[in-house]
Amino acid sequence: MSPVWVVLVYGSSVLLAVLLLYFLHSRSWYWHLASVALAIALGFVPLPPEWAGPRTDLLVGFLFLLLLVWGLAAPLFRLKLPGR
Repeated sequence: MSPVWVVLVYGSSVLLAVLLLYFLHSRSWYWHLASVALAIALGFVPLPPEWAGPRTDLLVGFLFLLLLVWGLAAPLFRLKLPGR
């Protein structure tokens, strides 16, 4: 698999998480905490051998990164910036 696919998939995951934070303005801190916990749990779950492959790795990586960035970057979008 081409490294371009990896950059596109993971980059779109981060971009989607940031866009969701920016446009939806979720004020529920517990959803973000649950998102980080789910991402960590997803990272530790072993996949069955018959699911092994690059497509599965990209899908799991996309979900992991989306949940992790959405959960950890939430405090950055709650800051009061001067002029806003």
